[in-house]
Amino acid sequence: MAKKQLTGTLEEQCSFLYQLAQEKMASGNYTGAVYALKEIIKYKPDHGDAAQLLVKARLHKKAQTFRLVVSLIGAVIFTGIGSGAGLDNDLWLFAFAFAGLLVGYVVANLVRGQTAH
Repeated sequence: MAKKQLTGTLEEQCSFLYQLAQEKMASGNYTGAVYALKEIIKYKPDHGDAAQLLVKARLHKKAQTFRLVVSLIGAVIFTGIGSGAGLDNDLWLFAFAFAGLLVGYVVANLVRGQTAH
C-alpha cells in the first residue's frame, strides 16, 4: 500500500492523523498508532492530547511485544521438552509448541498484570 499524500491545512492533517491513530489503537495496531502520533507531534506538538495518546500507544506496543516474545519463548521451551522426551512425531512437537505459546501468553499476562500495579 502506497503512502497517502495528505492535503489540507496543518490542523486538518493533524485531525486526520489523530483519527487514524485512534482507529489503529482500537484495532490493536499500536505500531501504526505510534507512527501517526509521532507525525502529529513533529509538526504540531500541542495538538489536543496527542502526546498523552502517544505515551499510551507506546505502553500498549511494549506490552504487546512482551506478550509475543514470552509466547515464542514458551513455544521454544515446550518444543525442546518434547524433543528431549524423545517425541519424534512432528504433530506432537507442533502440539507442544502450541501449548508453549499458550502457556507463554498466560505467563506474560500474569507478569504484566503484576507489574501494572
